Amino acid sequence: MEQSGQTICALATPAGDGAVGMIRISGPGALALIRRLCRGARLTPRTMQPLTLRLDGEALDRALVCFMPAPRSYTGEDVVEVHGHGGGLNMERLLAAVVSLGARLAQPGEFTRRAFLSGRLDLSQAEAVEQIIVARSARALKNAQQILDGALGRRLAAIRAQLVRQAAALEAVVDFVDDVDAAALDAQAVGRELTQAGAALWELAESYQQGRRVDGARVALVGPVNAGKSSLFNRLIGAPRALVSEEPGTTRDYLEAAVSWGGHRIVLVDTAGARGQGEGTHIERAGQELARPVIEQCDLVLHVFDVATQAAPRPLEGLVVANKVDLAPAPPRGVIATSALDGTGIEQLRRRVVEQLFTDHGAAETVMVTRRRQWEALCRAARAVDEAREALSTGVPPELVAEHLRVALGAVGEVTGERFTEEVLDAVFSSFCIGK
Repeated sequence: MEQSGQTICALATPAGDGAVGMIRISGPGALALIRRLCRGARLTPRTMQPLTLRLDGEALDRALVCFMPAPRSYTGEDVVEVHGHGGGLNMERLLAAVVSLGARLAQPGEFTRRAFLSGRLDLSQAEAVEQIIVARSARALKNAQQILDGALGRRLAAIRAQLVRQAAALEAVVDFVDDVDAAALDAQAVGRELTQAGAALWELAESYQQGRRVDGARVALVGPVNAGKSSLFNRLIGAPRALVSEEPGTTRDYLEAAVSWGGHRIVLVDTAGARGQGEGTHIERAGQELARPVIEQCDLVLHVFDVATQAAPRPLEGLVVANKVDLAPAPPRGVIATSALDGTGIEQLRRRVVEQLFTDHGAAETVMVTRRRQWEALCRAARAVDEAREALSTGVPPELVAEHLRVALGAVGEVTGERFTEEVLDAVFSSFCIGK
């Protein structure tokens, strides 16, 4: 992406007929450009000023204009924000005027990309900007705000400093190998430090198992035909979303509905009822085949059965739910007793689902990794630290132990952006909206 010397612009608010729209301009020509639109008006830095925008003598809009000089701006460059009257046509005309004066339209995420390249944000913070925008649960929003505030970067900085100290100790042994005193290495002390650093990296990496769910976990309802899955599905979402009939096999396709339980977004998936091998109509079997990959991708499975007429399934991963307890009030031990008809056990089932999926979310201040890219890099870093510790304990030469730490430091740097490639940046920012 060519950037040097270019001034970019974009609509930074949703296109449409809102009351106010905002255009963001960033780059070395931002101030000169806006002064041309404001007929040379003097702009006080970081102050909203009401100004009339004109082009070729024609008044375009009466807007609030704010100039933020480099480097104390979002991108680290000169930035101008123009807050004009909303309306698609009005904002389109203002943006066209800015482009006509020499700015080019920004690419997706280009403002935040420039913020990263100028050092205003590390790469984890840049990713958090998008996560804030697209967050669909209170926990996802809070976690993204923590990362934007630097929580993940600070934890990694502490780990990095620890690894750098131990790498330096190992390198010193190599550099002063002929000096017995200088070459002395406290292998036990280095080993303890590496154990702590490795544990911290694994803890962050393992947070991904929870973090990937903060913006929504998927829960499938599975079980034999006539278990009452669709009725239970409707009861759980609080609306008659799925068709219900006494005729077995009513659900032929899978249905999805999003709910919010305890501040967590959960997508419930109602699947076609299972029959014995080769049983059921062709369309029923097709529905079961269609649902199989969907179930495999879910974070939790609810195994539902009719406690009055069906045997409980063998112990499986997930939760076992005995439905229709209004007809047989003594379900087997170890299952969740529910009745889609009268609501028995529904709140208990909701609580169990939340507990199963979001076990660690009680620690609201703990930052979690939510990007697969970050998780993969942290796993590589943790494995490299473990390999360094193992090598040290078996008497491997210090320079080879230090090489493992260099690998670990490189992987940590991938998370925060101290080490990156253009391909990585393209992947990170391609999903951003234009105005960010």
